[in-house]
Formats: sequence, structure tokens, C-alpha cells
Amino acid sequence: MSLKIAKQSRINGKHIKHSANTKLVSVIERETTFLVKSKTPFISAVKQIQRSLDKFNKKINKKSTNKYQGGDYKKVKYIVVKGMGKAMEKTLSLGVHFEENYKVDVFTGSVEVLDEFKINENASDSEDEDDEETIYKKRMVSYVELRIWLQRE
Repeated sequence: MSLKIAKQSRINGKHIKHSANTKLVSVIERETTFLVKSKTPFISAVKQIQRSLDKFNKKINKKSTNKYQGGDYKKVKYIVVKGMGKAMEKTLSLGVHFEENYKVDVFTGSVEVLDEFKINENASDSEDEDDEETIYKKRMVSYVELRIWLQRE
């Protein structure tokens, strides 16, 4: 198996897409960040984001006030919703949905991702791992980030 970095030409082979580095570091960051994919159902995303917003809202959330209103959770000011590539349109639609009741900020940018191509060097249809060549190709992908601000007093 050999490794190569691809040039800007078209590559024919099995395309394995790798996501951008989206590792969430802390527990609070995991609870306040929602990643939208192209296959994420819109209504499901609305409900999950609304649950996150309700969790940190003082008026609605009276039972778990101790956990989500004090300590490090007190520093949380907004919920982050992120989407890249094909999921950008759905992410922006979520922003428009929540704009009626919350303040929503929109940020855009680009991130570099790494694509992996596996090319079978033999013309036969064998699935032999040793005959596959792996090529990596970097590309830039647009992303959108929404910040939905909490309604805390």
C-alpha cells in the first residue's frame, strides 16, 4: 500500500470523506454545541436545540436550576449550531426558525478537510487490501455557525 498527496486532478476510486476536526473538548461544550449534518431531520434538530435552550432557561427549568444555573454553567451565554457544506442551508433554516424568540448571530468561514481515495491498482475486481493505493487530498469547505443566545435574567 502506498500513500500520496493528490494534485488538483480528478481522482477515480473509492472516496472516503473525513470530517473537519470537530472534537468537543469539555462537558459544557458538548451540551451547548449542536452539529448539523445533511441527513439530520429538520424537526428533530429543532426539538433537540429547543431542549438545550430550555435546559439553561431559568423560567422554564425550575427542577434542575442547581445544575444548569450555577458553577461553570453560569458562564454559558449561547448555544452553538454548526453546519458545513450541504448542511449549511439546513443550519441557516434553523437560525431563521429560532430568530422569532431568540437573538441569533450568524458566522461564516472555511475549514480545511482531508479526503481519502482508495484506488485499486489491479483491473480485477478483487478486494485485496495490498493492491490498493491510498491518496489524500486537501480541500476547503465552507461552514456556518449560529449562536442562539439564551434568555437569562
